[in-house]
Amino acid sequence: MQCSLAETLNYRYQLPLIVGLRAETALFSSRLRRGLYGNRSLFAVAGSPLAINRSDDGFDQDRRTGGQRVSTTTAGDEKDKNRWTAEDAASQGNMLGWLQWLILGAYIGTVIYLIQTVSQQLPRPWPSSEHGDLRDMSKFSEDRAMQHLLVLTSFRPRTVGTDGNDKFAANYFYKEAQAIKKKAAQLHDIDIDHQIVSGSFRLAFLGGFNSVYRNVHNILVRVSPRNVETNRTLLVNCHFDAAIGVDGASDDLSQCVIMLDTLAVLARRGALPGRILFLFNGAEESILQASHGFVTQHPWAKEVTAFVNLEAAGSGGRDVLFQTGPKHPWLVRAYARVPYPCGNSVGEEIFQSGAIPSDTDFRIFRDHGHIPGVDIAFVENGYVYHTHYDQVDQIYPGTLQRAGENLLALLYGMVTSAEFQDLENCKDCATDSAVYFDFIGLAFIMYSHTSGIIANYFFAIAATFIILLEMLYQFKNCPVYLSRKDAVSAMIFSFLLVLCSIIVPVSMTALLAYLLSMVAPMSWFSRTYLTFFLYALPTIAVSFALHWVASHTRLMMRIPVQMRESIVYHAVGLIWIVLLVGTTLKGLNSAFLPMLFVAAPIPVRFIWLTLQPLTRHDLVAFLTTHMTSYSISSIFALYQLISVVKVFLPMFGRTGSEVNPDVLLAVIVSSGVMSILSYYTSLIHVTKRQTVLRISQLCALLTLITVLTVSLTSMGFPYSSPPDRIAPKRMIVQHLHREEFNLKNEQIIHENALWIVPLDFTGLQPVPLADIISLTGATKPDCDSKLYCGLPFIYPVMNMLKQHLVVPIKDEPRLPHHPLLKKTDDQVLVSDDQSLVQTRRLTFVTQLVDHSNIHMSPAEGCELRGWNLTQAEPMQGPTWHNRTTYFVFLVSGYDAKGPMYEKTFHVDISCPKTASRATDPVADDRLEILTITVINHFLTMTSPVLDKITQQLPSWLAPITWLNSIQTYSF
Repeated sequence: MQCSLAETLNYRYQLPLIVGLRAETALFSSRLRRGLYGNRSLFAVAGSPLAINRSDDGFDQDRRTGGQRVSTTTAGDEKDKNRWTAEDAASQGNMLGWLQWLILGAYIGTVIYLIQTVSQQLPRPWPSSEHGDLRDMSKFSEDRAMQHLLVLTSFRPRTVGTDGNDKFAANYFYKEAQAIKKKAAQLHDIDIDHQIVSGSFRLAFLGGFNSVYRNVHNILVRVSPRNVETNRTLLVNCHFDAAIGVDGASDDLSQCVIMLDTLAVLARRGALPGRILFLFNGAEESILQASHGFVTQHPWAKEVTAFVNLEAAGSGGRDVLFQTGPKHPWLVRAYARVPYPCGNSVGEEIFQSGAIPSDTDFRIFRDHGHIPGVDIAFVENGYVYHTHYDQVDQIYPGTLQRAGENLLALLYGMVTSAEFQDLENCKDCATDSAVYFDFIGLAFIMYSHTSGIIANYFFAIAATFIILLEMLYQFKNCPVYLSRKDAVSAMIFSFLLVLCSIIVPVSMTALLAYLLSMVAPMSWFSRTYLTFFLYALPTIAVSFALHWVASHTRLMMRIPVQMRESIVYHAVGLIWIVLLVGTTLKGLNSAFLPMLFVAAPIPVRFIWLTLQPLTRHDLVAFLTTHMTSYSISSIFALYQLISVVKVFLPMFGRTGSEVNPDVLLAVIVSSGVMSILSYYTSLIHVTKRQTVLRISQLCALLTLITVLTVSLTSMGFPYSSPPDRIAPKRMIVQHLHREEFNLKNEQIIHENALWIVPLDFTGLQPVPLADIISLTGATKPDCDSKLYCGLPFIYPVMNMLKQHLVVPIKDEPRLPHHPLLKKTDDQVLVSDDQSLVQTRRLTFVTQLVDHSNIHMSPAEGCELRGWNLTQAEPMQGPTWHNRTTYFVFLVSGYDAKGPMYEKTFHVDISCPKTASRATDPVADDRLEILTITVINHFLTMTSPVLDKITQQLPSWLAPITWLNSIQTYSF
């Protein structure tokens, strides 16, 4: 039964008449309803805590349903007669229809367009060709930085150990630093150092491995204020080496040339209040080795107070802050003052969770140097990351200008901050962290984690109180009799409905994605818009259908439609409150996200429904206020979803064969859509039922058409190449020579093969290999009987890459040498009659190159007690047949004498003595105690077979090729 506008006005604005004047009030209400105002608003009482006061005996002779007078009593058999149905409201034109939902859709579409427009805006490069002078050093210049970039990208290849990296690129930065020093202002002292460093460390990244490096290069430039004593140094770091087979224009030369021009500008400016150290490191792609060499061995590292790490996972766009700390919120306060701040705590926690298969020098400075800092990176257009497409022409104009202006401001902001100057007396540096986020690039908000906890609990408690207050008054003053049981049941039902309308659509969309991945996997990879049709629309369809079904239940039919809307709205609010409290209890800085969905929508709606003017009791006012109260939250949710999709969608091209990206992307998009629609779903209950059903059917139909299109046509093919959008399939092809030796050092395997490794979920299915090479004898790797599958893994990614192929061929790769592992000594360290364990030290010598691996595994029951490969305790890899494994990655810098060097090392193995040893003292010598594999990677070499394959592969493939040798020994 509808609550009339006159009743609402009467009891809201003439409250004194309520007490003791019921008869006069009813008469006034009746006359007013028949007069000026009529009965024109469905929403007059929705959510109002000052709604009409139902008479104690449950009877009001002046109430009507659909224009007919009825009597409402507390009798149970009368309850179903006294309901205001959706059809009644629709007949008076008070229900939402297609027009209102089209307006809402147009609003969301406009917001998406504005987000895209704002996020793609970059400053104009300065100075441009029309004005300015490149010699003007008053501010950062993209044009000057680009000139450096063009020179540096001409040094190919630039992997560690090549002259392009360790000789030409390193010397370029050293000479440019010397030139800057000569032209520097007299207020500065500039020191330059070329560090060549060796070392080792263990890293719990990927499968866990041991890293050994030799003669890697760092170029260091320290700018200090002259005649000023200071022990504070701010470090800013980039890397100039490139990944295998790529130019690395964006990753990470773009950041290095930004640093170089920033250094030139600072050297010409006035005195700095603190010292700034520029580190151009030459070994990051070899898994963070040069930064480790600096922070653990260089004397200047002891003075570093904080750091800025600059990275790239795409070809430019906005530079994004994606890691800070640990702790030290002053770092984010300094960053908040840069011209174009961008980033949020959600991205930081996603990255640090390990969900993204990547890492940066931030880890080394944090874990080995115990230094706080910030991590900033380019993330746009991740399709080119670590491919041959990472070239200068892929960097968007304005990218370097924006990042350079930000870096210049950030360095000044950090060295001038009070915390940097007096870190020991910083109150919150070691105990607090920062919550931060930007609002579509227009504003940057940050506050401490402690403040966030207080704010989160305050908003959670306040919103819960508002919801309880509104629900209490609504059920108390409902024009239809509702028992206390019905009221509680309605709230519980609505809460469960909202929960199901989140879980079920996301689950159904994920199921659809899983089924589609069997027919057309990754169909969205080069067509981002397909994610809307494949994942957003089915989410909307299922959600609308669930609410449509729920609105037909006996319980919901008993409640007036405007009250249904209010109950569902506040049930959504309760879900967000639960998420807010849960994430806050977990100590997550990303709790700010549910906080935005609690702090604005619930209080704003409450205030409007309490203080709304008399002239705004209509459909337009209600819808406008609903959208306004939820605008900040929904816009931010859209911004977050777009940002996450931009990062993850191209990343799924390199997450390996074992992760189904269709399902993951479906969950991401569907969850994002549900967060955007969360409060809007309450409007379904004040929408014409036919409209709700038709919207659900339309979304389902469009999804079905899209699924059939991508399944049956070429639109479902995931990859593309120029002149279309760059979205290549990544694949590694290695030409290998493999040998295996038994305990007697007899060769039992001698073969040549191609090892073909696709890096994404589609595997080798779309690759026309049979048209290029003979696949006779091709097999999947034998990972059960072979240590690390018997293959030359350069990184420990066996669990990520399982859909690969070994193709035997006759052609042997022309390698400089086939190194042999020789056991030069076998010494018993611990063995006596009482001991049941014998420890032996095995000493080996072999020849390695700039990139090599040693894989080893003690026999079952034996243990590796130590070695001299690394200074730290050996880190174990994955278990293999109840045997521990160890993965060692060895890298060597450029050597004019050649890429090969001799490596001598020992391992200590403890094994239990066998029962036969009492009768046969040499029995143990005939048992295997250790398996060792030595791998040499010739990253810059190719073969006629590889050349043929790369020439005939489709253009949408981005292959990376090299040669290697692999020898496996048993001892």
